[in-house]
Amino acid sequence: MQSTFTQLNRRADRITGSSNRDTVRELAEIMIKLEDAPVKPVIIARLVVIRQNGTRTIVEIHQDSTFASFYHFYRQEGKRRSTKKLIRRGCRNEGMPLVGLIRSCSGLDTIAAKLLLWGRESNAVVDTKFYIFKKRLYRQLLSVSPDQLGLAHTTVYVPGLRGMTS
Repeated sequence: MQSTFTQLNRRADRITGSSNRDTVRELAEIMIKLEDAPVKPVIIARLVVIRQNGTRTIVEIHQDSTFASFYHFYRQEGKRRSTKKLIRRGCRNEGMPLVGLIRSCSGLDTIAAKLLLWGRESNAVVDTKFYIFKKRLYRQLLSVSPDQLGLAHTTVYVPGLRGMTS
């Protein structure tokens, strides 16, 4: 069975050659439907952590990641993709306290180290797999400044602290 996306593309290709008003209107309707179709996110890197009880923790970095939702954490039970559920989104500085412990790590490496260090004995980590699909873009996202990823500059003003001396 063909997807609706390919069916709409074929209809658009068929009617682009004619100059009839109805076909132009139909083409406009097709374009509106194509714009509303959901787009799967482009995954740059993925970390899969397999636990002793068979559950998987999947951490992904998407191409359209912002500073506040840089890591996407999923839980998957079994091997079916339909059981993959979003748990939470994490900041880009998610594993930064561990950088002092593990100097050479950055990005998903720190998340993997964090999960290995703090894994419970009852549900220990059995295996970790690390995939980088777009290496150049992964490096760029890790090295770019936070304000380029959409982090707004904020200042905190506490009244009464300006003129105080200690």
